[in-house]
Amino acid sequence: MSSIGVQDLDFHYDSPYTEVFQGVSITIDTSWRSAMVGRNGRGKTTLLKLLRGELVPSRGTVMMPARSCYFPYLPPDPTLPALEIIKEYIAPFRLWEEQMEHLLAAGDAESLAAYGDILERYQEARGYQIDALIEKEIAAIGMRAELLERRFDTLSGGEQTRALIAALFLTTGAYPLIDEPTNHLDMEGRQLLGDYLSRKDGFMVVSHDRHFLDTCVDHIVSINRNDVRITRGNFSQWKEQMELEEGFERRRSENLRREIADLEAGAAKRRSWSNAKEREKDSAADSGFVSRRAAKQMKRALQAERRIDEKIEEKRDLLKNAESSRSLKLGVDTKSPEILLTVQDAGIAIGNRTIIDRFSLVLRKGERVALVGANGSGKTTLLRAIAGELPVASGLIHMPRHLSIARSYQTPLWNQGELRGHLRDAGIDETSFRNIMGALGVSGEIFERPLESFSQGERKKVDLCRSFVVRSHLFIWDEPMNYIDLMSREQIEEALLEYEPTMLFVEHDRRFIERIATRVVELPGV
Repeated sequence: MSSIGVQDLDFHYDSPYTEVFQGVSITIDTSWRSAMVGRNGRGKTTLLKLLRGELVPSRGTVMMPARSCYFPYLPPDPTLPALEIIKEYIAPFRLWEEQMEHLLAAGDAESLAAYGDILERYQEARGYQIDALIEKEIAAIGMRAELLERRFDTLSGGEQTRALIAALFLTTGAYPLIDEPTNHLDMEGRQLLGDYLSRKDGFMVVSHDRHFLDTCVDHIVSINRNDVRITRGNFSQWKEQMELEEGFERRRSENLRREIADLEAGAAKRRSWSNAKEREKDSAADSGFVSRRAAKQMKRALQAERRIDEKIEEKRDLLKNAESSRSLKLGVDTKSPEILLTVQDAGIAIGNRTIIDRFSLVLRKGERVALVGANGSGKTTLLRAIAGELPVASGLIHMPRHLSIARSYQTPLWNQGELRGHLRDAGIDETSFRNIMGALGVSGEIFERPLESFSQGERKKVDLCRSFVVRSHLFIWDEPMNYIDLMSREQIEEALLEYEPTMLFVEHDRRFIERIATRVVELPGV
């Protein structure tokens, strides 16, 4: 058993100056199946980079007992077969084999000694068994062996993700750090990955999928408003514990408020009585007695005031980690026809490839329809056609005239430049936009830095907020929850349940679909 140690860690970015961590100390057992959670922009990816050694602390230390391996990983040549991509991620097998062949052919004593050194590394990395080990691992993560022979760039996004994560667990002596593996994975892919990780020991994963985290982790590292802490259990157990703690602190805070009010009233009364008697003592026959009693009351008043200060300090220490509970407002235009969308026998093609064939759908006012299906089944293509961004090859797509549509994109629309300028060009009121972003835990300082510096979650929230701020008849969202933190997901769900918009959306978060969708429509693919 070994541990990752973080001691008195401070970290900030210089340009623009952004403080991320202050005085963080945690110990993580490397045998745990750990998940890191927290609001967008709290520093989850930053902490992973600090653990990797990619970033250096401003102060304090990070002690890793072994090297780390990391997902996501961009292969240098994605046109190679998937097997080669996986092997080269694990270790430079091909280079070692070429070097050993060259050294063995040379045959001199120095070459043979160098050959022996490389051979030892090759064997430690299990080079002679690696093809069989990869095939076994690929099967364990729910992929067919024949996919290994295909070019890596022809695999689906979900297949690429699972192949690279399998490679992490074949890398000897390395601790896997896995950042947002569920984004763009369909529900089946998420379940396969969750089941696979549940059978592994020793990794750190960042994910915002609640069902996925409940499936595969046994410890939560939460980056809270005021601290970083570790809780044993899965996501649901952590959430229950945090809610119990917050409930206790709220009750304690209310009790302290009442105690402080009582103490303040008592202290003010004693101080007032004492001052009045001091003014009267010169004319009183028993001025000595009055003076002593006045002094005693003043002493009690001062003691009460000291107790007030202690209670206030105790109250200040409560609710430091309580997240914002501000509700979201959704701009829903309820004056709409009963049928907002009709899709009849629609066929959609890109180039010579048919993506959607003879698809039909009627969307009525108040419905929230989830489009589900495997990666590549055409969900995004269908949304684009409905929004008028792609033509239909056959059939028809009809919406009433003057229908206002709010779009949220799989890849955020705004990724560069200044947010304030984008809002101005789109005619969006900045104050209203700020209020929604603030409710989702994003501070106003984002208006002072370029979009390029935003975290993926902050960019996604910007994209969603464009939907929230404009009154619309129909909401068309494509994977809206990608990169969105767990707390914000629940806020968004509550807003959707309260305002009941008409929606057509693509999402792979099982719990989001279960809570929000009034109907689920599956695309079988072509």
